[in-house]
Amino acid sequence: MEKFSVNGCMGEGAYGSPDFPEPSHLVSHMDYLGVDRCLVWYRQALDFNPVYGNRKLLNIISSKDEYSKRLIPAFVITPSNFYEYGAISFLMKSFEKGVLRALRIFPCTSRFEMRTLERILAAVSDYGPVVLWSTRDTNGPADYQGFIELAVKFPGIKFILTEAMWGNFNSCVDAMWRAENISIETSWLHMRDTIELLRDEFGLERVLFGMGFKSHYGASISAIEHANITESERSLIYHGNIEKMLGLEPVEEKLSKEPPILAEKPLWKDLSRGLPLKDIEVIDAHAHTGPTTRGWIRRDIDMKENVSNMVKKMDECGVSMSIVAPEISLFSEPVSANSEIEEIMFKHPGRFRGYLVFNPLYKDRLIPLLDDYFQRGFFIGFKILAAYWKIPMDDKRYIPVWEYADKKKIPILIHTWGGGDIRIIENISSFYKRAVFLLGHSGGGGGRKEAVELAVKNENVFLEFCGSFTTQDDWLDAIRMAGIGKVVFGSDAEGHDLAWELGRFLSIPLPDRELAPALADNFKKIMKGIKI
Repeated sequence: MEKFSVNGCMGEGAYGSPDFPEPSHLVSHMDYLGVDRCLVWYRQALDFNPVYGNRKLLNIISSKDEYSKRLIPAFVITPSNFYEYGAISFLMKSFEKGVLRALRIFPCTSRFEMRTLERILAAVSDYGPVVLWSTRDTNGPADYQGFIELAVKFPGIKFILTEAMWGNFNSCVDAMWRAENISIETSWLHMRDTIELLRDEFGLERVLFGMGFKSHYGASISAIEHANITESERSLIYHGNIEKMLGLEPVEEKLSKEPPILAEKPLWKDLSRGLPLKDIEVIDAHAHTGPTTRGWIRRDIDMKENVSNMVKKMDECGVSMSIVAPEISLFSEPVSANSEIEEIMFKHPGRFRGYLVFNPLYKDRLIPLLDDYFQRGFFIGFKILAAYWKIPMDDKRYIPVWEYADKKKIPILIHTWGGGDIRIIENISSFYKRAVFLLGHSGGGGGRKEAVELAVKNENVFLEFCGSFTTQDDWLDAIRMAGIGKVVFGSDAEGHDLAWELGRFLSIPLPDRELAPALADNFKKIMKGIKI
């Protein structure tokens, strides 16, 4: 099936290392993922000057026949363009010649309020452009209100929200509800059942395929392939909707070229076709269950139904077992909650094991029960969520966890985000050497380097995969530095989409055999060492 990404960027700028410095790098990535065409903007048009960067983009695309066929330009605009000599005439001539159909806006980086775009949009509205807003680039809630007002004022313009994730998803669906000409792309939609929710609320004619960071690799493709939708609906998402918006015909032949590495990735090939993994064991080392809030949208809020749906998703992806830290234990009184979810999950033998949630607020009630909890056969480790509870990990009330885990060689899954968390764990893990420390999200945004260094230095520290997509850091680098033996796969399901995270991992451009130990073997070795 043709794939047409709406969310591409190339070129070098002022802020960080680019994913695709040259067009050849972007096209190579598209080939790897089987993506035929991409709507692309140029980095210098944002970081330096729109007209300068947009002209350069056109020159690059026209320099090679393959680029002209596969790279569709999207011009970066700002309100100041209206006052720049020749900027508006350049925009209008580009529309008139048919070389331009889409615009990109970045209100935070370009330092403008959303409403100030009205004048420039009025100048080009007759061309019916597509306007894409990167929702990661925002001044705050007022931008959503301004975006909605522009969409209502210009019904002939198609507006697209890009790079939306759980933290701003409520704002995005609210915008889609308020204006029918607002759509959304899939690159960062890592949340479970999101595509189905969008279908039920708005129809999939308003959902478009996007690739995301290079380090996301095939995450979005896997999510689309495993969504409970029809092939015709997939076709709309992958290419039909954007082609209609841009006024482009579908391609008559496959433009992407399959690279040799894919011959060594049958697991990724199966997953990318919507098939479950077969003949390989997969243990999800970081999972949750149960209804929650904090911005998430969940529809199956009954815990028994929720667990049953987790099993279905695991079967669809080929996941054997999930190690679960129940949401009810993390965000309510954990003493009875730990037992409540244990009882529910025991009804699905062999599919779940548990992390015992230890909130220090309840330490006096939890400590006397530790032996009982761990001897019942369900719990195999601890879960710590210090950042959410606002009780730092070096608080003395966590000492019973470190001591018990050290005595029993038990794993501790710890939410880590940023280098500060890693530095605290460094002191703890070096003292309690028999305990196993799983760095949840591997430092998340801004802590990957520190997480990898800690895993390299300490035999009892491992990198856990899920939720690490918010950084452009490539897992290729982490695997090369630490070795695949220090990585365990986790998805953050049922909050995250299991297919999205598993697809992101298996599409890392290494042969399956080099990635496979992280799917189950590494965690099984950890479980084998437990002394309970």
